[in-house]
Amino acid sequence: MNKTVFLLVLVSLLFAVEPLSAQKGNADPEPLESYEVYTDLEKALQNPDSVYRLKIKKCKKCDSLPETVFAFRNLQELTVHGVRLKVLNHRIGELKSLRVLDVSRNKLVRLPEEIGQLTQLEKLIVNRNKIEELPESIGNLKKLEMIDAWSTTLYVLPTSITELKKTLQTIDLRQIPLRDTELEAMEKMLPDTKILFTSVCECENNR
Repeated sequence: MNKTVFLLVLVSLLFAVEPLSAQKGNADPEPLESYEVYTDLEKALQNPDSVYRLKIKKCKKCDSLPETVFAFRNLQELTVHGVRLKVLNHRIGELKSLRVLDVSRNKLVRLPEEIGQLTQLEKLIVNRNKIEELPESIGNLKKLEMIDAWSTTLYVLPTSITELKKTLQTIDLRQIPLRDTELEAMEKMLPDTKILFTSVCECENNR
């Protein structure tokens, strides 16, 4: 094979391969249901790169997330509820592949700004916490479709949430004593988002 023919063959192979790689890069992610849910940290740590879904049911003295959680770089779903969690570690932003974050039924008051680094996040579940506010960085979560914050103390939304008005489908604020003015402000910020609420109230300053 002379040099000219070799170059032509090489170029044709490159053009044949490129569409395939581009197609793979644009492929939709696998449904989360197709992955195993790990509930045993020790078992999960035996092969951390294969852990896509992790559910922590028990955690002694878990004021914050166990450091071992950050060994799972491919993690797409993290569920930590009912363990009296008080702080969500700033390292949460390291879990770049997270699509679902469920920290419901804990003792959280706020979320760290590093939440905004979870650019693949689709669902944020923080219900039954003492959450008073969402971080401004939440506007970076361009794939976020749902926020579940019922039975919290979330009365106002950050201004950056308007960046999500094209993607955020639902925000659940039931069991929160919202004032008329607070609900109206939210509806103005998110005109196409379904805002679930129980009722509005004529609340005093102490609610």
